[in-house]
Amino acid sequence: MQYLASKSLAHNDLAARNILLFENFCAKISDFGLCCSLDDTLSYDPYENKKFPIKWLPLEALIDKIFGEKSDVWSFGILMYEVFTFGKVPYENMNNDELIVFLQSGGRLERPENVDDICYGIMMSCWNKVPAERPNFVELEEKFRNYIEEFWN
Repeated sequence: MQYLASKSLAHNDLAARNILLFENFCAKISDFGLCCSLDDTLSYDPYENKKFPIKWLPLEALIDKIFGEKSDVWSFGILMYEVFTFGKVPYENMNNDELIVFLQSGGRLERPENVDDICYGIMMSCWNKVPAERPNFVELEEKFRNYIEEFWN
């Protein structure tokens, strides 16, 4: 994801269904069908003739059609939720309209029972309402490295 962001590309469909696992748990991102190059304003209208993964998108993408690294970071937080819940569908009891109201009111996915406060804090940082306040993928890597070092020491 760092590489895509460095090339001003947004994946726009980062979800567990698009992660391939190989030997030694090497994960590779797949399905670049919604991937796009961003213009100078970091906006893109992907809705034209395309079906988007609504429950993996942040408000700025759902309402204002703004996509970029920070919208992919939001989706990464949803991907973490999928992993820690062993594939549970996010917001499974909400339709799209209910989801938007829930997110606008500050609602976020609950903490999975097997996730500690630090890891859930990382997830929540991905879901910050203000895109500029979300970490980028370089910062996320650093957070995970620190988390792993602290966990194993």
